[in-house]
Amino acid sequence: MEIKLYTGGCHCKAIRYEFAHPDIYSMPVLSCDCSICENRGALNVYTYDKDFRFTKGTANDLTTYTFGSGQVVHRFCPTCGTSIGPTVPGGSSVVVNARMIDNIGCS
Repeated sequence: MEIKLYTGGCHCKAIRYEFAHPDIYSMPVLSCDCSICENRGALNVYTYDKDFRFTKGTANDLTTYTFGSGQVVHRFCPTCGTSIGPTVPGGSSVVVNARMIDNIGCS
């Protein structure tokens, strides 16, 4: 399976990232049923933490929020509020909202 490099980031462009992932169009995109993802209309793909890196800004620049069981740390740009890759419990994966990936059409 071919691995591609994708880029994306927040609305105000203060935070940018890239990650390696198989062809987005050939993989399942998940609609999480947590209240944050539902309210934001997120369509999620998962990538390994080792395949995700910030190219502008860092994880320390983000605002974090947890709720419910507190197992998932949701991260947001403090300027525009865009969700940036919540971490999956155990820290081995990052959730990327496909709607925040550059040049990807989501419907």
